[in-house]
Amino acid sequence: MPAAIVLPDPRSWPVPRDDAHLLKLAAQSLAGNAAARATLRLDLDALLEGGAGAEVQALLRESPSAECYRHLQQMLAKLVNKPERGEVVIARLFALPLVIVVGAKTPSELPDALPDITEVSALLEQHGVLGAGRNFGLGNALCSMETLACLSPGLLRQWAAQLRSGGAPLELAGSAIPVKPGREQVVLRFLAGATVGPAHVPSVMEAGSNVGAWGIPLTKLLASQLAQPGVDVLPIPRAPAPIYLAADAGRAAQIELAFSLFLSNSVRQFRMAVGDPAVVLSAHRLDEGGAEVRVSLSSAFDESMLEGFRWPLFPGNNYLEIINKINDLLDEVKLNDRRALAQVAADLNARGGRFLSGHDFDQMQAAPRAH
Repeated sequence: MPAAIVLPDPRSWPVPRDDAHLLKLAAQSLAGNAAARATLRLDLDALLEGGAGAEVQALLRESPSAECYRHLQQMLAKLVNKPERGEVVIARLFALPLVIVVGAKTPSELPDALPDITEVSALLEQHGVLGAGRNFGLGNALCSMETLACLSPGLLRQWAAQLRSGGAPLELAGSAIPVKPGREQVVLRFLAGATVGPAHVPSVMEAGSNVGAWGIPLTKLLASQLAQPGVDVLPIPRAPAPIYLAADAGRAAQIELAFSLFLSNSVRQFRMAVGDPAVVLSAHRLDEGGAEVRVSLSSAFDESMLEGFRWPLFPGNNYLEIINKINDLLDEVKLNDRRALAQVAADLNARGGRFLSGHDFDQMQAAPRAH
């Protein structure tokens, strides 16, 4: 087995302003300063209470590291559910990510909602996903990641307060799933829900963390509800997450499965034609902003064979975890010829392409570096 490959992180981080008080508190909190963490929590709580959504977004945008970004996200997710002083129950908003693999020979479309959410709720209750709570609601809309990403923590906090006082459950719009003919696609949808109960009762996130205990029965049920003539559909549920964090969790699962399918299909094609491909891993900054890791497959026996996958990076991503997942999936398909570009690369290479063949890699390694 080859040694695990290490790549430089291509993301750029802003330098905090001198007056960035909350970011200084976040850094101290990450370093284990309990007083700073308590003050940060109070200040973030005040922002949410005052409806300062723009300030919260700016704070995340100006985070100087992925660790700081995740720290703020986690704290905001907990504050969304925070009850008022004297209240004895807590409302927990969550979303269940569904990574859906679809394929068809002709164009088709899957609906924007499940036909029988009661059946889904009953299955989750039967498998203990609801824990000890019984005041539980689950919407039937198949929400897109974009819909969840638009929900500010301030708005979610208002919804949680309404639920604690007996208000109507949240309603989110679903998004239909267009199915293009050809290769399998990996799409992402969410089922949003909420529980209301004592704070000491385990949350759905805790009770449902062992997906292996209920994932296969739910996959079968969802597949039967989403079945369409001429469409192959495999809905894979992931662990429920706080609704404020669910978009990131679902997107990570979607990208990982899409990469796994890419490897399975591409490696099969290479082995049928020329044998095992060479793998080049590279980290890139994009011309339009953003960053990504690319995995390129090529063969010295046929230069026309060049396939690649772009793994986008986001501010809260744990970069080491992503690199480890890529290495693990390459281990699974037994691709041992791996090369990693030591420096962060530009968006386009010398040929104007985005993926690097083994020959491209060798040329880049041989070229003198600018000082």
